[in-house]
Amino acid sequence: MSKDSIVLGVLLTILLAALPACAEEVQEEPAVQLPPMEHTWVRKEAIKKSKDVFFSKQDESRPEIPVDEVLAKKLTETKPDVKGLVKDTDSCLALLKPLDKKRTAVQKAGGVWSAFERSPEVRDYSGKGMQIDSRINKLIFALSHLCKTAKGLPQNNIARVISNKVSENGKEAVAEEFLGLGKAQKDIDIWLEYADYWQKNQKRDLAYNSIEGLMAQSTPLIDFYEELAMRQVDANSSQGFLSDAVTLLDTLKKLSSTDEYIVLALNEEKDAPYENLDPDM
Repeated sequence: MSKDSIVLGVLLTILLAALPACAEEVQEEPAVQLPPMEHTWVRKEAIKKSKDVFFSKQDESRPEIPVDEVLAKKLTETKPDVKGLVKDTDSCLALLKPLDKKRTAVQKAGGVWSAFERSPEVRDYSGKGMQIDSRINKLIFALSHLCKTAKGLPQNNIARVISNKVSENGKEAVAEEFLGLGKAQKDIDIWLEYADYWQKNQKRDLAYNSIEGLMAQSTPLIDFYEELAMRQVDANSSQGFLSDAVTLLDTLKKLSSTDEYIVLALNEEKDAPYENLDPDM
């Protein structure tokens, strides 16, 4: 037997002797047993809820808070104090400025919503606070819009483009032109309707006295809004706070749905199209 064969045999003997020891030292850990996967229900249809639907659902799930008719009368019995201060856009906006400033300060501090949120006794109704903040914003916007448009609705890009085209070619030709450019029929109808509305209102004459009277009517609502937002609510005062908040909200809703000028302003903001058309079309 050669010397190399003897050396190779010795090495094999040593390796075979070592294998069992290694096998004892290196043992595989058993696989970790994960708990069985839970079956989770998954909604397949799209969820789409508007803000109004969300708030109405909130209100339905909680006891109804009645309107305080005495307070409602107090908030609305103020007779319009018309002094003839509003004579043009600038004087109208100047008279509105203190009301807007007060609204802005209240909302920078969190609004009425914050008054609901900081009190556990009324927090479940905080959606009412958000609605009040929103209604106050709409009221101030409407008054500002009336100041700016009392003597004529400004012409925006859409009114300018559409009106010029209609004057030159007629509505049907304009509609066909925009259809050919790939515009949706629904959008074209909205643009034509808005241009027609602008034509009728570009030289309108809303009464400044009426707008000034509206500001006088709005003053107690803004003042009460400020006071409500600053209240510290506890268990003893929670019901009174909720009643006052609901009464203010109801009063704001009625004003925005029954006053001719407020309705006009809110509808004009809502219906104004925002599509930016090329003036050279």
